[in-house]
Amino acid sequence: MKVFFFILVFVFGLHAESISPLPLANSLSSFEKTPIPFDIPSLKIVWKARIEAIHATGVLPLIDVESSFNPSKFDLIDYAQIMDDKGVALIALSPQIGDKAYAKEGKLWHDVPRTLISADASRYVPTSTSGIYPAWTSEPKSFINETIKQVTKQHYPLLGEFEFRHYLSTRQVKRNESYRDVSIPIDSEAGHVLFDFAEKTGISFQIHYEVEDALLNPLEKMLDTYPHANVIWCHFAQIRYSGNAKRFTPSFVRGLLERHPNLYFDLAFGDKDSVYKPSNEHQATIWDRNTGKLKSEWTQLIEDYPYHFLTAFDIGGDRHDELPKKIQNSREVLKSLTPKTQEIVAYKAFWKLVFKEDI
Repeated sequence: MKVFFFILVFVFGLHAESISPLPLANSLSSFEKTPIPFDIPSLKIVWKARIEAIHATGVLPLIDVESSFNPSKFDLIDYAQIMDDKGVALIALSPQIGDKAYAKEGKLWHDVPRTLISADASRYVPTSTSGIYPAWTSEPKSFINETIKQVTKQHYPLLGEFEFRHYLSTRQVKRNESYRDVSIPIDSEAGHVLFDFAEKTGISFQIHYEVEDALLNPLEKMLDTYPHANVIWCHFAQIRYSGNAKRFTPSFVRGLLERHPNLYFDLAFGDKDSVYKPSNEHQATIWDRNTGKLKSEWTQLIEDYPYHFLTAFDIGGDRHDELPKKIQNSREVLKSLTPKTQEIVAYKAFWKLVFKEDI
């Protein structure tokens, strides 16, 4: 009933020449949780209307498949206004569990997407808790078991990002946060449980998996073992130590996609000038820094497999303020593609992968 009422409000808002109604307060603490399970069919009506409303303004709608947030520091109205101003239709926003909450309560799951949907159902796709430090890295098997339990009960359409191999980011190096140097084998027991769940349910999941030659074969074996597990490999062609990743070329990735049609990539990576400080290398290897566009061989790969590439912002709980920059970077990526492929990568690929239908 609540979602149906929201649909009426939303449609009325469209007639009033707005993209979507703004949330009634800035803080998530002002809202109650929405009932579960999530009413995804009704929510899809709202989300489709928002996509169409943005399209009608002449702006290409974007759907962000991979971002996370700190619920206690998230500003609903600020994000809503930026999204409307910049033509962002939806964000698949995954909550993070802070180490204080984890240490105090042993939390393996964050229920805040229920509050997020209650506060602003038109802009967010409920996404499971981020698989990051400390819950996932400290208790990978317990974490994935709790995730499966909650996702099944609450009808989540998408799983968040699981960090299997994660180097320290430049920010984490500056802050001495060595705990973010994560290494969990993709073919560990927790990895098999995750892939098996995705295989049986069709629910897609995301992995942070640094590009290293030594890590490619274990991933391929998992993709072979679970050929119907839809895997979104985050941060396409982001290589932080080039000496460790000599196999990852456009022709190699083309072969990956031909052998494993259940593999997808998100396009969240740095701009052409982004340097990974620990190695002092340009980490976004997809850019041609002379032209400011994507390298032609990578562009052609995306053109040939457009439904296997998805727009992503990679917002995190320590960088909520980067949303405008991340949107701009995503639009710069799209400029290298043909108009037809832009439409697919911007939002159609997400819809087809997550909801198993064309839009």
